[in-house]
Amino acid sequence: MENQNFLSISLALIPFFIGVAGVLAKISFSNLKTLSLGAISIVGVFLVIFVDINPPTNFLACAVLIAGFCVLISQDRSQQTSEFGSSSMITLGLTLGTLLGQGFVGRFFLCLFLGYAAFSIAQEMRRSFRKTLTLIHFLFAIVLSLSSAMGSDSVKLLSGFFLAVTFLPLVPFHLPFVGMVENAKGALSSLWMVVWLAIGLAELNLIYPSLATDSLFYVGFLALITAFYAAMAALGQKKANLFIAAATVAHVSVIWGLLNIFPNFPKWGIAFGVAVAFILGGINLAFSFVRMRYGWQSIGKLPGLATPMPRFGTVMVLLVGLALFLPMVPTFTGLSGMPTIETVDINFIKIFLIFLAVWLGGGWFFMQMLHQTAFGETRTDVPYSDLRLTEFTAVIILILGAGYSGILY
Repeated sequence: MENQNFLSISLALIPFFIGVAGVLAKISFSNLKTLSLGAISIVGVFLVIFVDINPPTNFLACAVLIAGFCVLISQDRSQQTSEFGSSSMITLGLTLGTLLGQGFVGRFFLCLFLGYAAFSIAQEMRRSFRKTLTLIHFLFAIVLSLSSAMGSDSVKLLSGFFLAVTFLPLVPFHLPFVGMVENAKGALSSLWMVVWLAIGLAELNLIYPSLATDSLFYVGFLALITAFYAAMAALGQKKANLFIAAATVAHVSVIWGLLNIFPNFPKWGIAFGVAVAFILGGINLAFSFVRMRYGWQSIGKLPGLATPMPRFGTVMVLLVGLALFLPMVPTFTGLSGMPTIETVDINFIKIFLIFLAVWLGGGWFFMQMLHQTAFGETRTDVPYSDLRLTEFTAVIILILGAGYSGILY
């Protein structure tokens, strides 16, 4: 066990040290990209073949590596500086350390991850009351993370629950997630989405066996509030990153709402969570390519992209099509693991309302987003440039990963 823990932490330190070396040695982006992609491939092979950890954790770690690989291959030296590659690798390393580390070591990496995220927010986010609340939330999460490593079982459960609703965000604990998605630079926003949700799924998997039925009942009502709030927020949002963040929070509420209905969370919940991360992360990544070309922030400013940019149009149709069916994934997977189905009690009514809010809300705001971007009349004053092959490939990999997670895993 100690040898496995040492190997896991060593794998996590590889991308972390590459990122730090990129900052200190000022390695060019092209060289750093080559080194990083090689390191990600090696770490992935070791995770699949040589590291003996529980399947959910291994699956989440591989999902994080896939997201990092896609973000890096989609960039070229004319678009990014070495700072982008360094930040990506540091984020990957801290995330892997959090997922793979045992006991205090894992919590130490989580504290570093939270500190790095808070530092990024402090640099990028404008001074406001919301920024203050977000940084206080980060500080509280760091304290509770340390407490969960050294406190009693009740403290560990309370700390783990707070961390879970932070990384699988429920209202009003969603501000750090929204802040990271909104303020991360370019394609890094997509990477932060995947790693953030992966840590949340790992935290929920850790505390799920200890959650009492009564607590799940009240969490379900919080999930119901989150579902309606996030669906309405996404519907009224014009800024691309904020739209994606709100849509993600809406889909995450389905996980929390189903906890006291379906047993065996690792079977359906983790698969659904990774599918959400890949699909919404893919949408974010595709949007980042357009923003990089045209400085586009508001949805609807560049309609009709499917005609002059057929690759972009193809991935957007695929992503939105999968996003519309996402709420069905945990429902069918969860039903397959149930010996009986409750149909008339308050739990069923609650789940029906959450499902209705997320599915119908998603059907409205995703289709509206697709209509305002891929379809419509093209602008004559814009020099359109379709996705490069590497950009197209990166999004397709995320789509395939979401299909595997949501259907086959």
